[in-house]
Formats: sequence, structure tokens, C-alpha cells
Amino acid sequence: MRWLLIDQILDCEPGVKAKGVKTFSRSEEFFLDHFPGMPIVPGVLQIEMMAQMAGKCYAIANPTVLPVLGTVKSAKFYGNILPGDRCYIYASITKASKTFLMADCHVEVEGKKVSSASILFGFVMRNQLSSKDFDAVTEDWKKRQLQQINLAQESQQQVQIEVHNEP
Repeated sequence: MRWLLIDQILDCEPGVKAKGVKTFSRSEEFFLDHFPGMPIVPGVLQIEMMAQMAGKCYAIANPTVLPVLGTVKSAKFYGNILPGDRCYIYASITKASKTFLMADCHVEVEGKKVSSASILFGFVMRNQLSSKDFDAVTEDWKKRQLQQINLAQESQQQVQIEVHNEP
């Protein structure tokens, strides 16, 4: 099983902050046992979800490294994430150096904070990995950013043509 806990990056200021989304399907396997009759997303998956968001945010700005979870400095859970819930994941990079990264993160469901964590990351150099590629979620965000840039450039060119053609 792959633990891809971000469906889409909605907003990102690379290396600074990011917002993503994850919707938990009712068919997620872990709901069968956590807990029978009262299915909720396990806290450890909420922490992983926040770590993935912060890691993607940093890695977009620093493509030679892959941030890896080192320590959960603190984690708090304020409410449950239920089957079908749409989670918004927020990550803010609070400190970064050549050897580590720190991030403060939280998850919201329907505008209410359900969990938060302060996470410390180490780094693995991407050239040490068998695949140098980013994951599909990050690639999708990059593609959408390029499309927005291209649309803005086309719009700017159109305005220049119209101004040039005015009598």
C-alpha cells in the first residue's frame, strides 16, 4: 500500500508555506479496524499527511533534497476525521538549514482545526534515490503553475498587440 496522503496542492509559496487537500474515501482499508463501528483517521496518518505537505513545500524550492520525517516535536488532536471528510492541510516552514528543516502544520475539516504538529525533518539527497522524480501530486502542481504563467504571458502579449494596433 502507498501512503499518498495529499490529493492536490492547492497553493504553495515554495520553501515557505503550502496548502493541500485530502479527501478520505469511505473505502479506505484502515477504517475497517480504526475503529469498528466508529471509523476515524488514525492520528499517525494525520501526522504523516502534515509531514508530506511540509516536505513537498520545501522540496519544490529545493529539488536536490527529499525531506524525511525525523522527529514529531509536538502533536495535538482536537477532533476526528471521518470517512468522506475533506481535509485541508497547511504547512509553514519555520526554520531551514543545510541539515534540517522545521515546520508547523495543521489540518482543518469544515473550517475547524482537527490536528496540528511541529515536525523536524532531515534530508536525503535525491541523487541517492533510485527515482529522481517528484511524486504525481507535486508534478501536477508544477504543471498548473506553468499553465498559469503561460496564460499570463499570452494575455500580456494580446494586450501588447491590441495597444500596438490602436489608431
